[in-house]
Amino acid sequence: MKLLNADIRGEHDAVVHYLTHAWTVAEVYGTQIEAIARDEMRHLKWLAHTVVSLRGIPDLSPREVIPACDLETAVTQDIAAENEAIAQYEDHIRQILDTKVKDLLRRIVLDEKDHRRQFEDMLARIDDNVTNPNEGAAPVAEVAQNLQRLLSYEYRQVLEFLFRYFVEIHGQTAGMGDEDRAIEEMKHLGWVAESLAALGSTPSWQLAGNNGTVIGDQTDELNEYERVLQWAQRENPKMVPMLRRIIGHEQYQSLTLHTRLWTVGSLKQTVSHEGKD
Repeated sequence: MKLLNADIRGEHDAVVHYLTHAWTVAEVYGTQIEAIARDEMRHLKWLAHTVVSLRGIPDLSPREVIPACDLETAVTQDIAAENEAIAQYEDHIRQILDTKVKDLLRRIVLDEKDHRRQFEDMLARIDDNVTNPNEGAAPVAEVAQNLQRLLSYEYRQVLEFLFRYFVEIHGQTAGMGDEDRAIEEMKHLGWVAESLAALGSTPSWQLAGNNGTVIGDQTDELNEYERVLQWAQRENPKMVPMLRRIIGHEQYQSLTLHTRLWTVGSLKQTVSHEGKD
């Protein structure tokens, strides 16, 4: 429990730091950094669910933000934060005995390593002419103080609502739920569709396979990803990190998903019969 709460605090730190950087000195990469922050929010949620499922209390204490300086310093801090997070998770994986918790932490490490890669790419692409968009702006002291108080109120409410959700409403399930899995698959869908479009193809919204299977054996899907990965390693190296990340996600799904097989067709028929009764 102590280790998982340390991980929660680490994710919470990452969220507030990355959002601060995205909204200030790193605005040039704002959208990309906000997406990384959303990943960290999801990690925090999974860890909090796991703590509650183990009959613990998640630590959602407010975090302190280190003021950012210039863009290069901010991104360098973010790389250091990812390195620290990866090292901490790997240490906790070694210490924790629970297999489900270890699998969850390994799944989170996949994202953290990709975040580090993205920040390293940002650092490599920083233009010397990029400056802080707020540099030289005259501060409006009274309004700024009012906005700061509002920000503090909103932050406190976010933490209170999250705590209530985790502790009072949460079903006793460790890690990811089906909603999280659906969000994850939607992210994969978007990445794959973007890759298709970049290759000059139009995405087709037809179900894979002949029987319309939605949930079940993921072997065919993983094999397909592996084939595309082999092609990308030869022909399109830029796609490789994205494909490896998806494969890692899908492998975690196959370890943790315990749902009976169903298909779109049979589901529609079931709903139709229930409606007639």
